[in-house]
Amino acid sequence: MTIDGEHVAYEVVRSDRRTVALVVGRDGTLRVRAPRWVSQRDLERFVDERTDWIARKRAEALARAWESPVPVDAGERARARELFEQRLDVCWERFARDGEVKPRLRLRTMRSRWGSLSPGGWMSLNTLLVRAPLECLDAVIYHELCHLRVRAHDAAFYRELARYVPAWRERRMDLRDLL
Repeated sequence: MTIDGEHVAYEVVRSDRRTVALVVGRDGTLRVRAPRWVSQRDLERFVDERTDWIARKRAEALARAWESPVPVDAGERARARELFEQRLDVCWERFARDGEVKPRLRLRTMRSRWGSLSPGGWMSLNTLLVRAPLECLDAVIYHELCHLRVRAHDAAFYRELARYVPAWRERRMDLRDLL
C-alpha cells in the first residue's frame, strides 16, 4: 500500500476472531488482524478504504515517539522507590478493610500506563510518576487499589474510586499532560 508517496508494508495476523481490525504500533507499523476466512483480496480492499485513517494514526504515533518524556535517571528512580512506598502506605491506611492484603510495589517504566495491579498482588507504578504532583500519584495508587475490589473499569469501579479520589477526572486530565 502507498500512503502519501510512501510504501507502507503491513503484517496480516489471522486468528479465530470475527472481525477485521487495523492496529498501528507506536513506531508506525501497521498490522491487520483478520479472521481466517477473509480472503486476501477483501483484506487489501479493507486496508485501501482506510488509508486516510491509517495515515492519520501513523502520523500521531510517530509524533508521540518524538515527544516521549526524558527517561527517569538513577537518582529519580531511587527517590521514586522511597516516595511510592511512603504514599502507598498512606493510601493503604485509609483504604484497607479487614482481610485485604496490601499489594507489593514494583516500579516500571511504562509508555502508556501510569499503573497496573496484577492478580498475583503486585502493584506496578510508572517511574515517571515521580515527576507528578502528590495528588496525581495518590490518585493512581487509589485507582490500582480499587482494582482489589472491582476488576473492570465499570460504573461500580468509578463509584469506588470516587470514595477516595472525588476529583479523579481532574487528576486523569493532569496526568495526560505528563506522559
